This record gives sequence, C-alpha cells and structure tokens, in this order.
Amino acid sequence: MRRLVGLLVILLIFSSVNFAYANNEKVVLLKGTAEEVGKIWAEINRDSILAKYESYMAGTDAFFSKEALGEMEKELKVFAELSKDIAKAIGCPHWIEELNAMADEIGVDRDLFISYNFGRYRNLAASYAKERKVEGCTSFAITPPATKDGQIIFNKTRDTGEDLQAAYIKEITDAENVYKFFGEMGTSDVGISFFVNEKGLAGSADVAAADQPQAGTADSPPPGEKMEGHIVNPPKYDGLMNHMTLRYFAEKCKNVEEAKQALHYLVENGYVASGGGGTNYLFVDAEGNILRISDNCYTVFVEEVNPSLTYHGKKYPGIYFTVHREGKDSYGSPEDALVENYGNIMVELADSAQVGKHPAKWKYRSSQSGFTVLIDPAYPETLTSIFVALPAYGYSIPFLMGATETPRALLDGTVYVTQKESYRYSDYHQSGINDKWKEFLYATRNQLAEGNDVTESINKNFLEMVKLVLSMNK
Repeated sequence: MRRLVGLLVILLIFSSVNFAYANNEKVVLLKGTAEEVGKIWAEINRDSILAKYESYMAGTDAFFSKEALGEMEKELKVFAELSKDIAKAIGCPHWIEELNAMADEIGVDRDLFISYNFGRYRNLAASYAKERKVEGCTSFAITPPATKDGQIIFNKTRDTGEDLQAAYIKEITDAENVYKFFGEMGTSDVGISFFVNEKGLAGSADVAAADQPQAGTADSPPPGEKMEGHIVNPPKYDGLMNHMTLRYFAEKCKNVEEAKQALHYLVENGYVASGGGGTNYLFVDAEGNILRISDNCYTVFVEEVNPSLTYHGKKYPGIYFTVHREGKDSYGSPEDALVENYGNIMVELADSAQVGKHPAKWKYRSSQSGFTVLIDPAYPETLTSIFVALPAYGYSIPFLMGATETPRALLDGTVYVTQKESYRYSDYHQSGINDKWKEFLYATRNQLAEGNDVTESINKNFLEMVKLVLSMNK
C-alpha cells in the first residue's frame, strides 16, 4: 500500500497528466505517456504478468522444451529487434516504451519481454489447439436495414483458452496521431483481441473459418473466394500477430476505409505474421459500413464491404457473421433470432443468450471474453455503448465510451475470475442491468445536448455497473 501511495504522490507532483489510482484504488486512469501507462499496468498486474512470462520462458506454454528455449535466447532477442523495428516503421514506437516500462517494473529483461509479448500467441493458439478445433472466435456486425432505429451493432466472442483477462479504456498521450480506445485481452498483453475507438470504429480478428472444422462461414465460401486462400505458404513468423495489428487499427483508423488501407499497407510491406493460417478481420464504423477482410500474410485475399448474411438460401443485408455456429440439441444458431427479428434488431437482443451469448459460440473451459457495441454516430467518442462480458457467458457490463477511468476489477482479472467460477448468468437479470444502462444513457444524452461535461458521471456509472455485476455473482 505504501508503495502505491508513493507512486501516486510522485505522479501527481512530477507528471503533467492526471494519472493515478482513484476512489480508493477501485479505478485506474490509463491515460498518460506510454511509459506511465506501462508502469501502472505492470504495478497492478505484476503477479499474473510474471506467471505468464515465466511459464513461457520455462517452455510450459510453448512447443519447445526449457532447454531448447534457453538456447534460443539469442534468437528471441533478434525477434525483439525485429518487433522494435516494425513498431517504429509503422509509427507505433510507444508500444515498445510501454513494454519497456512493464519489463522494468516486474524486473525482467526488456528484449525478452518484448519477444514474449509480440510472439507468445504463436504458441498460445497452438497450446489450445484442441479447443480451437471445436470452437474458436466468432464476430458479427448488424446495421440498417436489419436493425431498429438505425442501430449500428458489433460483437465478438473470444474462445481460445483459459487466460486471465483484462478490459480497459486506454489513451496514450505522448504518441502521434493515435486514438483513445477500449480494448480487451490477457492481463500481460499490450495487444488486443477486439476494440472500439473514439471515432466509432469497432473491429476484431478471428481465425479463418476454414480452420474451424466445427462450422464454416454462413455462405461458405463467399463468391470469388478460394477455400485455401487462408493458408500461409510458406508459414510466416517474422512480423506482427493479429493482436498487435488490431491495436494498430484501434489507434490509427477512424472508419472501415482506413482499416482496409491499413491492412493492405501492413501486408504489402511484410509487417504481418500468423504462422500457417491467415486472419479474418471484421470491422464496422459510425456510418454503418461493414468490412470483412482477410489476409494470408502475403496478400489480402478477400475484402467485402457491406457483405450480407446468406442463411437457408436467403440474403439478409445488414447482418454478417465471420463463422456460422450451429448449437447442439435444440439450441439452433445465433442467426435464428436475428432472422426472426430482421428489421427490428436492437443491441439487447444482439448481446443476449439468443445471439451474442448463444451456447454455440463458446465453451465453458475456453471462453475468455465477449463484447457487444452500440455505436453512436452523433457522439461516438462519448455515447457509444460497450457491453463487455468476462467470460463471454457472464453478465455484460454496459458503459459509455466517454469514460476515462477503468474499474480495477476489470483490469486485474477479478471480473473474469468471479464470473468464470460462478456461472450465474440469466437474460432476466441482464435485462435489469440493461434497464439501468438505458436510463443512464438517455439522461447523459440530454446532459450532453445541454453542453454539460458528462465525464465524471460516466466514470461513476461505469464503476457502479462493475460493482453491480460482481454482486450478482455472489
């Protein structure tokens, strides 16, 4: 505790930004220089970061033995230099500054920690191969004419394996031309698995549908796409994995057109890597445009703007799933409820157990996280609504993009562990949470229209929602 108080005093005296614990350490402000953000992150998540890092370096989280990994230290440092070079080339040197601060705080070698953070998902994906062959990540977007009142909705369910999860608002203030964003991934990661940023661009990265034998794309394959197009031949490991490319999109792109151009730029310059299988991205922006785009490291082999769901032979404009899931027994599929409510779909349905939390989209052991976003086209930086669930089958915590503080329980894995072990979700109780969200959203919109500063009330509501969900799991 004394160390935390000392850190707070030092930052308040010597930093030019408001960056500290607040409300008795219940919230964290991840707004500041990359070094400051990295330091505070590592201070909070020290134990879980060290556990994952040491597991990786011991060979238990990898395909190679501890002895072989020790002999590879030189090569790992070469990979770190490559990662630093790429980060600098694409205008993201702040990633390295953030990682260096984390490494210093937890007391490990900077280059080895960079190598771990940029490269560990090559091994993570393979380590959970058994789960991924049955399930994997699923994303979908829903826009007009499928929705009611012009709602723009995005969802991702992450289902890769057991790993302590963090969800947060982050804004790096000393980096050039970067946006504030909401992101989610493991507590030791600077990369992200899904995001929405202050411009109203939301996105995610999934394993290619062809690599998920449980199901294929709903219109498998789309016209003009070759099923083998996702294969990376030869396999490529010297570059950014998709958790880092997603952070690039989150910080650098404001709409689907910029995201498309950015992926072409990264691929054409040889900056991406994903082993033997490509990546399927999905984006939606504040104008309601959907982009599905995929690469195999060497080329962007498919891109579709505003693709339509094809389901039972009929097209449904405004709905697109990266992967079609079919539930066992009588569960049906997530698309069923959307088709039934076509033209009247709202975010509450998209986030419910009928769609976003549908049992076909997650497995109990491997479920990590899920989120549903309702993008506000008029005020994306403030009134975009985010419903985050850790893990995906847990209660969703709704809050607004205008938040600047993140409740510590979301950042340090508390929410993930609590809901992972309780499994108390019900749509009935979630509807009560959603009623509170709607009431607050409407009041905040009115306050914003009157020209009032709503940041403090948004932060307060965010913390209250987290505390509510934690109490519902007791």
